[in-house]
Amino acid sequence: MEREFAYALQQSLNALQLAGFYMPLAVAFALIQAVTRRVFLSFGEMAMFGSFGAVYSCFFGILNGFDDFGSGLFALVIGIACAGALGFASSRLMFQPLLQRSVQSYMIGAVGFSIVIEEVMRIQSEGRDIWIPRLFDGESFSLLSGANVVNLTISNAAALVLSGTTVVLVYAIMRFTSFGRNWVACAQDIRLASLCGVNASQVVTLTFTLGAGLSAVSGWIAAITYGGTSFSSGAMLGFKAMFAAAIGGFGSVRGAALGALLLGVLEVVWSGLYSSTWRDIGVFGVMIVMLLFRPEGLAGLSTTRESEVL
Repeated sequence: MEREFAYALQQSLNALQLAGFYMPLAVAFALIQAVTRRVFLSFGEMAMFGSFGAVYSCFFGILNGFDDFGSGLFALVIGIACAGALGFASSRLMFQPLLQRSVQSYMIGAVGFSIVIEEVMRIQSEGRDIWIPRLFDGESFSLLSGANVVNLTISNAAALVLSGTTVVLVYAIMRFTSFGRNWVACAQDIRLASLCGVNASQVVTLTFTLGAGLSAVSGWIAAITYGGTSFSSGAMLGFKAMFAAAIGGFGSVRGAALGALLLGVLEVVWSGLYSSTWRDIGVFGVMIVMLLFRPEGLAGLSTTRESEVL
């Protein structure tokens, strides 16, 4: 009995760790889609861009005598700042003008933007993975001792806390701030919100910036947990997070978090039952079937009804 409990606990931690990667990024996808009614395909690359900022900042912190906590915190702040600045600039200079054009123009622009970011980071890194010393030296604490030990590393625990805190913070922003109220108004009907005095352009820009910052959180979690980053790391991370947001329901912070958690559980269950070689195919297949039966997502609402972030 103890062995089964230890196994279940370990697998639950694995699922939470995977969900922590996807959760901030899934929320970013949900927020942008609700306002623009379009899927922004570049958040995976923005997460990768933020992870490079975090990795290089972590190097700087280590070389200047920061402790592990200080290096990790400094890397997080710089990673968010880098991705946020990229999100702000790309929104103002590229994507807001494209929103006035056809959906195809917007999608093609997002794909091209992703390719440019990936190529720039490939060139500057010379196509190599960039590794950093693992923070906290892989230290861990035991959740279950005895014959069946279950450990949780400090870096994984920090990643889980950060992911959950980020989602709660975004929920609070959307619930209790004027930006959140304006965002809800634009998500319901952006033209009507503009007629009522809401600065829709500012809302879209801030949403892009917030989404880019959230993507950097996912990039930081991946970089710190695995000890490095790569120019190609953003594509699959972004694709999975987009699916998680779709499953949870675009336009809902709660739904995006739920979708990320479900994705983590599906990946762990599949890996435990079947070969991990077919894991992504199997998980995406299950999620596609779910979308066929509930296209608005688990917590989302039809686009003909009011959007919500609860």
